[in-house]
Amino acid sequence: MQLFHLLRETFQFVMANLFDITLTTVAWLLLQLPIVTAPAATVGVYYFARQALLQDEAQFRDFVQGLKLYFWRSWLIALPELLLVALLAYDVYFFLSQEEPIGQLWASIPMAALGFLLVLQNYVLVFFVRENGALWTSLKRATLLALTNPLHTFAVLLLTLLYFAGLYATRVGLALVFVGPVAVLQSKTVQQLLERQGVEF
Repeated sequence: MQLFHLLRETFQFVMANLFDITLTTVAWLLLQLPIVTAPAATVGVYYFARQALLQDEAQFRDFVQGLKLYFWRSWLIALPELLLVALLAYDVYFFLSQEEPIGQLWASIPMAALGFLLVLQNYVLVFFVRENGALWTSLKRATLLALTNPLHTFAVLLLTLLYFAGLYATRVGLALVFVGPVAVLQSKTVQQLLERQGVEF
């Protein structure tokens, strides 16, 4: 019931602020092209989503403000994550290329680590903005929230993956409303889960 309430509220909020959310997503897509701006644009979208929920109104200028605010600090989370994903992906490839079955079984460890990293993506950028760029605090709080709320965590992850599938299926069409609604959904999830614990979002 709470999950349905979350989805309904997120959908209503996105539809009520569709213009600014779509404009933000288009800007995000364009800023992925020059690689140096990609991390800041992504964190900027989550800053935009947080401000939108706090103000109960989405404003494109919040994305611009977040982009400026996190232009360099966004690399504090982007670079370690990219390196970790590359390392784990290499480990999976290395173990799966072994001829002995026992060697291939070791691939399950980096696979599990990649899976857990994917789960953390529900919350880590939301907390990165909430904690003003404090990486370790963000990771710790995202991990605790994921472990203590498995139903919400996997439901939101599933919805995000389905959204990715829809993006792939519709090519450019769904891309125009891609990252904004995901950032709002994940931010709204954190907001509601924290409120249940009596913690301010």
